Amino acid sequence: MDARAQAVLLLLGSLLTLPLLVGTTFLGFTSLIVPIVAVTLVVGWGASRVAREVPWLVPALVGVGAAIAVFSLLTGVLNGLSDEPYSTPAYASLGWSLYSRPVAFSYVQYGSVHVENSYDVYLPLLTFVQVPGLDYRWVSLVAWGGSVYLLRRDALASAGFATAWIPVLAANGQNDFVPLFALTLAFVVPLGRYRWPAEVFALALKQLANVVVVAVHLARRQYGQAALALVLTAAILAPFLYLDPGGVWCHVIVGDPGTTCTGHPWTFFVFKRNYWLYPSWVGVVFFRPLSSRTRRLVARFRAIGRSDGP
Repeated sequence: MDARAQAVLLLLGSLLTLPLLVGTTFLGFTSLIVPIVAVTLVVGWGASRVAREVPWLVPALVGVGAAIAVFSLLTGVLNGLSDEPYSTPAYASLGWSLYSRPVAFSYVQYGSVHVENSYDVYLPLLTFVQVPGLDYRWVSLVAWGGSVYLLRRDALASAGFATAWIPVLAANGQNDFVPLFALTLAFVVPLGRYRWPAEVFALALKQLANVVVVAVHLARRQYGQAALALVLTAAILAPFLYLDPGGVWCHVIVGDPGTTCTGHPWTFFVFKRNYWLYPSWVGVVFFRPLSSRTRRLVARFRAIGRSDGP
């Protein structure tokens, strides 16, 4: 198959993630998020293989993804999938009481009006990264665009992160795109000695970004930096721990937006679609070292199998 035919198939693969996303949302097939992520990795990997022969492919993937996202935001088609564009800005009114008292807000989801009384369950900086008066969905979409721009020198990463379901979730105002932009800034851009401010920025936003930061340092055997990331996370939370340690425990650590201080079952995290943005980001940004390490592990297991044979 020639490169142009492969490019067309990759564009179609990117678009295929949209009906799969519909299946996770409206049909209840939450497990479809797994093939969505698999298609994302295939799109990124395939784009990296044909990008030189088909130079328009990566810009086309980004442009199509951006166009669909803007269309979704402006028309409401495949939008309203999250309460985060409403809850995240609402938490800003709490000030230093982020984890001590709830805030009430309303939003439209799947055509129905919902009213919530919720505590902030994120790290303290996330709710303040916004433009007053601007719909938070535009903030998320701009953060996605900023990440794609920072990834522009890597065809695999930029094509993978432009796979259609990702910008559509950005257009829905998922607040994960601000932490993902911070992670991109910290681990992709050659900032040198200025990398640490970007990493601290990432550590102050949403807990899954902190997991990624620590995991990356552990994978690189940078154990001191992994420990420092944990210390910095504790330091970021210290003022709020002083004000309300119980609130921090229940809402930030346990992740309960209410008053029961109970966590979610593991299936909630496994099949919550926006959480899979993080392994998708890791997969496309670190695809090459991850695939190299995987090949070495497979070769090692094969060697062990041969040595154990008759």
